[in-house]
Amino acid sequence: MVGERITGARRSRGLSIDDVAATTRLRPLTIEAIEDDDFSLCGGDSYAIGHLRMIADAVGLDSDDLVAEYRRQ
Repeated sequence: MVGERITGARRSRGLSIDDVAATTRLRPLTIEAIEDDDFSLCGGDSYAIGHLRMIADAVGLDSDDLVAEYRRQ
């Protein structure tokens, strides 16, 4: 799942949700929801994909791969 991959990458880099929020300028609540595979706070698929790309860059994941997995879900 997308959220599990983000959580794992974030933790392996020693980053907190607040660290990722500071880098991406997303609200911590939105990042927490995405890590729980809840994209309802994103405002639609286009925004969710944009959020995923920013988060992927912040935690060291391949953004194209993460977006592809999101689209498969």
